[in-house]
Amino acid sequence: MDFVSAQFELDDTEIDLASTQYGNANLSDWQKRTLLADWLDQIKADTRYDYVVFDCPPATKIMSQNALAASDCYVVPVIPDDLSSRGVTHFRHLVQDKIDSKLAYLKANAHVSEKDIPKSFVPTTRLAGIVPFLVKSAGRAYSGYTNIHTEQIAALRRRWKGDVIKTVGKNLTGVPESVNAGWPVWNWGERNVTQAVKDMMTSICQELKTRIDK
Repeated sequence: MDFVSAQFELDDTEIDLASTQYGNANLSDWQKRTLLADWLDQIKADTRYDYVVFDCPPATKIMSQNALAASDCYVVPVIPDDLSSRGVTHFRHLVQDKIDSKLAYLKANAHVSEKDIPKSFVPTTRLAGIVPFLVKSAGRAYSGYTNIHTEQIAALRRRWKGDVIKTVGKNLTGVPESVNAGWPVWNWGERNVTQAVKDMMTSICQELKTRIDK
């Protein structure tokens, strides 16, 4: 397994990409949004790795568009409150009706030949799953969660049905501590990472893997 950490300098790259244009405008925009797919081809990622995971901010910057252009699936973690839940609809609309369609438009109008399309480019990125996360518990509640989170999870399941995974990511002690230490929960040996935390994260990953492998 290889890991490439993020860095603040990516924001500089974002600014440079947004302000740089050369030659045919459509071709320039196409190439700026498929840089990552081209790089995956260059390092022969399809033969070296079973999975490549990009952890992107919930935004549609050019860097995130690059990740989507090279991805078969995307995952939407969502805190079950009203604002975040509405954001799922907005983001899914952006991916399907803006980013994917924009790339298709640029490819067609720039007259990109088949041999110049990166093999890692994916024209249609599908939703692998919506993951309710940081859900707060309420011990005496029937559902086990606070009222607002119970209501919002139910609303998400009504709206998105099977797109919402079954496992709920609870706001358990141990997850933020592991992240802060720079380790996954499975490798963080402090006492606050209980077996329940590891089982929860394992279940989430297994569900997502099953959906991605379809």
